[in-house]
Order: sequence, then C-alpha cells, then structure tokens
Amino acid sequence: MTRKINPISLRLGLTQVWDYTIQNYNKLNYCYTLSFLKQLQIENIVTKILSLNKFLIHDKEFWYSKNKLFLNIYIVEVDPNNSNKYLFLIKELSKLISNWFFLKIQLRIYKRVSWLTTSNLVSSYVSYLFVQNKNPNKILWQICILLKKHLGSNKVVYSTRGIHSVYLKGFKVRLVGRFDNTKNQMSKSIQQGSGSLSLISLRNQVEFVQKNLYTKLGSCGLQIWLFYEIN
Repeated sequence: MTRKINPISLRLGLTQVWDYTIQNYNKLNYCYTLSFLKQLQIENIVTKILSLNKFLIHDKEFWYSKNKLFLNIYIVEVDPNNSNKYLFLIKELSKLISNWFFLKIQLRIYKRVSWLTTSNLVSSYVSYLFVQNKNPNKILWQICILLKKHLGSNKVVYSTRGIHSVYLKGFKVRLVGRFDNTKNQMSKSIQQGSGSLSLISLRNQVEFVQKNLYTKLGSCGLQIWLFYEIN
C-alpha cells in the first residue's frame, strides 16, 4: 500500500499557497533547467547571507516570471540587536541578486513574531542537538516537551482562501538511520507524536520539513509534521 510522504502536496493549490512558482512559456526544456538552476543558486546565496547575519529563515515565496524575480522571505531574529539590519539586508540582497543574475527583483523581508512552533526552527534545533552528540531518544524527548508546551498556540497564515488564524493541535517527529555504534548495520526508525494527526482533512494547515543529518555512523533522515487547524 502506497503512502504519501509529503502531506503538503495534497493541499497545494486548494488551501495552501505554492512556495515556488517558475513560469516557463517556452517549449524548450533547457529554459526551465536554467530557471530552476538560477532558483537554487539564489536560494543558496540568500540562506548563507542571512545565516551570517544571525537570521533564521522560516519560509520563502519564490516567483520567477519573464526575467523578473518576486521574493518574499520570512525570517526569525536570533539576535535581538539586529533590528537595524533589515533595510541593509534588503538593499544588499537586491544589489547582489541583480548584479550576479541580471534580474529585476522585488524583495520583501518579513519578521515572524511567533517563531517557537516553526518546522525550520525545530529542525535546526535537532541539528544542533546532534552536533552536541546527544542521544537520539533524548533528542526526541526534548523536542516533544518543547512542542507540547506550545500546543494550542495561534498564528496567522496566508492561504488560497485568504488570511486565517490557526492553532497548533498536533505534531509528529521521526528519525530514521543508524544511531548506535553496534555491529548491527541495519537502520531503525523512532518517532514521537502528540495531539490530532489527521492528514486527510483539508481544514488542517500542515507544515512539513525533511532534512538529512550527517553523523559519524552515516546519514539520518529527519521528518517533522506540524498540524494546524483553522479557528
């Protein structure tokens, strides 16, 4: 029986907005290939620059059409002393993308006020705990405690039906890979969850992130589901 790995694909175009839109009106495939390569390069540069300035990216909306780029970036402020860097970041990123990629760009940077229950933040926290050589079971336990404290917290999201207020009603975290230094070469899967975990109801706003973590025993897969419901 097949299983849907990415639950967001069920909702894209119906309730949730696409994060990336690349419009290509040419029949030649290489045009789309170049546009997609340009998107990956821009995403890599933007992520590195914001990381160096101590900003964590929550999500991005990338729309590329007719050699013009519309880019909305939602960031989380790690250092509270960086409040004066917003205007500087917008100017520098706009100049950099325009000079390197010869694009007309319309860039907007938004700051997330409620940042504790974002999937990217949770994945970054798990990566940090792995670097500290924490036990995977203890990592899941700490993540569950963090998310359980914020069950029922509200935030505002933009959907195809307009702006809605949603609240966190459930979560699930899964780790797959080799965790123990034993003779057994087989990988194993551990997961923890709490609350309502429905993937069928379209009333749910689902945040999903998948990330590879590299350890001395090999690569591990991290999957995080955050389930929100419209108020």
